[in-house]
Amino acid sequence: MNLYILRHAIAVARGTKEYPNDDRPLTKEGIDKMKREADCFPSIIKQIDVIYTSPLSRARETAAIAAKSLHAEKKITVTDALLAETGEEEIFALLNKEKNPEHVMIVGHEPHLSFVASSLLGVDESAIEFKKGALCLIEISGAVRKGAGTLKWLLQPKQLRMMGKI
Repeated sequence: MNLYILRHAIAVARGTKEYPNDDRPLTKEGIDKMKREADCFPSIIKQIDVIYTSPLSRARETAAIAAKSLHAEKKITVTDALLAETGEEEIFALLNKEKNPEHVMIVGHEPHLSFVASSLLGVDESAIEFKKGALCLIEISGAVRKGAGTLKWLLQPKQLRMMGKI
């Protein structure tokens, strides 16, 4: 399986009164930057079978932008397994229940995604930093479990935006 891990783009600041329960949408800047980052997705992601996203607005909006660039709007699935308070085992179980998916994207939050990615690489601590809008590819052989992955690449937002211009 090729697992693409995408952190949500820039969102409204934490603690903004208009957005209770930490369900904050993307800012205009976040949307604009994510669209520019997603411009390069078709050149680095040739196919996508499913896009799992956290139910929080900022992740759903990011997933929608990514899906549009990949012509995969109907492949988005919202799941509580990608909420920051869930354990990596819930994500592993979600990914393992799929029938032979080859190309999967998950969209979520920090520090959750760093711990998930690190665990897939066999590391107990957070060893990867996902800036807002960062994307990585981890190749997984067999069942999704701790240590089953190999990091193929990690691209930070600025790098993705530069690639989108090419």
